[in-house]
Amino acid sequence: MSKDLAPPPLADVGHSPASPAAPGAPSRGGRRRLDVQGLRAVAVLMVVAFHAGLPVPGGFVGVDVFFVISGFVIAAMLQREWAGTGRIRFAAFYIRRFKRLTPALAVMVSFTMLMSVLLLSPFGAQQVAGQTAIGTMFLSANAVIARVSGGYFDVAAGANPLLNTWSLSVEEQFYIAFPLILAVGWLLARRSVRLKSVPYVFVAVVAVISFGLAVLGSTGYLAPRGDWLIHFYSPLTRAWEFAVGAALALAATRLTLTSRSAALALGGLGAVLLGASLWLITGATAFPGPWTLLPVAGAALVILAGTQDANPVTRALATRPMVRIGDWSYSIYLWHWPLIVFAALLWPHNPLAPALAALLSFAPAIASYVWVEQPIRALVPRSRPRFAALVVVTVVPPLALAGVLGMGARAQWWMDWPATAKAVAADHLAMSHGCTDQPFNPVLCTWDKGAPHGKVLLAGDSQAYAAADGVIAADTRLGMSTTVTSQSRCPLSTVDTAKASYACPGWQKQVLDYALSTRPDVVVIANRSSGYARPDSGGGPAGDATQAAVASATGSGGAAGTVSAADVASASLYASGLNNVVRTLRLAGVGVVVLQGIPEPARVENDTSILRRFFPIATPGTFDPAASIASHLPWAGAEAAVVTANRGTVLYNPVPALCPSGTCPLVEKGVSVYLDTDHLTREGSLLLTTSLGVAIKKAAAAH
Repeated sequence: MSKDLAPPPLADVGHSPASPAAPGAPSRGGRRRLDVQGLRAVAVLMVVAFHAGLPVPGGFVGVDVFFVISGFVIAAMLQREWAGTGRIRFAAFYIRRFKRLTPALAVMVSFTMLMSVLLLSPFGAQQVAGQTAIGTMFLSANAVIARVSGGYFDVAAGANPLLNTWSLSVEEQFYIAFPLILAVGWLLARRSVRLKSVPYVFVAVVAVISFGLAVLGSTGYLAPRGDWLIHFYSPLTRAWEFAVGAALALAATRLTLTSRSAALALGGLGAVLLGASLWLITGATAFPGPWTLLPVAGAALVILAGTQDANPVTRALATRPMVRIGDWSYSIYLWHWPLIVFAALLWPHNPLAPALAALLSFAPAIASYVWVEQPIRALVPRSRPRFAALVVVTVVPPLALAGVLGMGARAQWWMDWPATAKAVAADHLAMSHGCTDQPFNPVLCTWDKGAPHGKVLLAGDSQAYAAADGVIAADTRLGMSTTVTSQSRCPLSTVDTAKASYACPGWQKQVLDYALSTRPDVVVIANRSSGYARPDSGGGPAGDATQAAVASATGSGGAAGTVSAADVASASLYASGLNNVVRTLRLAGVGVVVLQGIPEPARVENDTSILRRFFPIATPGTFDPAASIASHLPWAGAEAAVVTANRGTVLYNPVPALCPSGTCPLVEKGVSVYLDTDHLTREGSLLLTTSLGVAIKKAAAAH
């Protein structure tokens, strides 16, 4: 390697035991950059705060900060080795990675498997946890989670106690590929002075291609939402974040700051960007994508500023408490999420449970750091057989426990479960056929093909899959086929009212185009309209006439109380997008049924875990729908106004079918009606069959 490419020693952040240093100053003579270790603390606290339910909607970007740090650390470490020895010992590198990451991970996964036996349902949740555990130990949790739990912000993903391991797999996949890329670049650079920039070019190419994929993926048009390789969990759309950190390490000699004022400006700007990302980025942001630049640039600027000791940002990060939390950050990241999930299961109606669980997770995290992470990291296997034994002892227990969990769950732990538990566990037809949160597939998601009396298309957000069984049963009685498509938090509308997903606009257009090209007899629109109570969520304002209709409808029901301007604005925005769809379909001669929101109970206890099997929670048998009806009134009024404005459209109110005596049963004939507070079970949706059939028949007559 030419002399001008040989860098001075850089920090091996987080890869050696904490060493004492004067508070406020990064260590320059040792192996660590204490300010970068403090940045690890910032990253993990961002993630923990987000998962604990604190008001930091963009806290999940702490993972992106970790990615930048990892790129910086690994590239610096490899560059030191290459400069000192002229080669990279890949076996030693991967052994260090294994000792650093896997034993602590294995302990957490094993604990999670044991707790899952008691606290998770054997009707799906345990299987998901077991599959994720196996994926985690084989460095592929991101792919497994994308398949079994869906999007990071989906309800199903939030119930997976190993959801946090997706980022660990992405990082480990980076560790496999990136050292090889650097080694090839340095080998070429050693051959000729003219090729000395090749390593930089390789890193830049990785960054540009990966960032381009992230931006294109964020539009929703490069690949369907179901293709995880181009979206949230993908290493392809995250590699540029590692590359940014690696570029900082490779160019350290040229980027070292000598000006205190420049360091202060860059560090301050980086801190502002990191702070801004906590509130400017939310779960509704297309991510990763252009907005990911905010936390990535913030982290990079803070690291760059740290090459000058005296700026306040660097000194604050290098304080002893921040460095200590940075030391614990890996274990904190491992332990906080499963404890939050389990606390939410044990105390589902206590809003403080997630935050308290996050705080308490520091105890097992510190214990893991002291008794597992540090001792094994310092362990030096004297032979290959001894290292092989370490691998076996580390990897086999979590895999074995995951296998036992999966087998027990498949056998329902050899217990006789009540009908209510089985009803909750029963898959909706649309979900079991892959018609939910997947690209629209009318071939796969059509029932009773070739039925003699017409076709029905059911489309909407998660309410569509929850109502699908009732719609399919009604259509079967009428001799009609049913095609179903459902996208969570994405209404069938011409406005992406929820801004829930970058796939939403494309899906909305695809469904409407399909309806116009195939001309079904009836389109049933099932949106949880009250879920879009955000007037600032996007789209254009509705006209004064629509607002007046909404205000009139909501003001007439005294139970609703005062209707706020925000309610009117969000309802009118929702109505404008819905009206565009209904009007377009009616002009094309397609019948339309607007299925209004179900009455929603304040509380549903559907815990089917072994713990609740022996220690059940007493629950009421019925609930009064008045409060739910009142809270839905602005959006119900908006739907009524749309139906009135489009002759031949049918408005379907599910309340009479679900609450025939004025109160709504939570259990009907020993079977659960509600899956949760927002969705019906499969059996619950079948209660709508008869009245839905009447509405669909009426709409078909107007076809």
